[in-house]
Amino acid sequence: MLLLSQPYLRRELPGGRRLVSWRAWVLVWVTPVLFGLAALLLAAEAVWRQVATVPATGEVVRVNAWEGETILDRGTTNYAPVFRYVWSDGAVTEASTGMSHPDWNFEIGSTHAIRYFPRARTDVVLPGPHNWFVAGVVGGLAAVFLIPALVLTRWLLRWKAAGT
Repeated sequence: MLLLSQPYLRRELPGGRRLVSWRAWVLVWVTPVLFGLAALLLAAEAVWRQVATVPATGEVVRVNAWEGETILDRGTTNYAPVFRYVWSDGAVTEASTGMSHPDWNFEIGSTHAIRYFPRARTDVVLPGPHNWFVAGVVGGLAAVFLIPALVLTRWLLRWKAAGT
């Protein structure tokens, strides 16, 4: 029993029987499973933002701008519009999206479809595919990591079956 209680990933016993440790399966599957769960969580959050918000029309009252500072947006100007809209209690409210993008340099006074949370005065949601982008990227990474996990699973099962 001492032999089986020692840590291992894969082992060949004296009789030719081969064993694959649960640790090997964790190493093979931890990355695609975690990325898949994260993608599902991010997609659920995007769905929640659609369900928990109500549509409105927002008027752009100002646009905050700054130069990009990261490797991905260096040399571009990011814009964060601030919208004026009528909140659920009838009061006129101003809020931004809490995000910025180079394409959001909206003209002051222009109106755009927005969504807001009727129970809290927080950031508004600007409808569009950008709300699903992060979930899609993380889901794509999960799919990419799934390929080596499947290859390693097949290899481990064939190695195990080759034992007597």
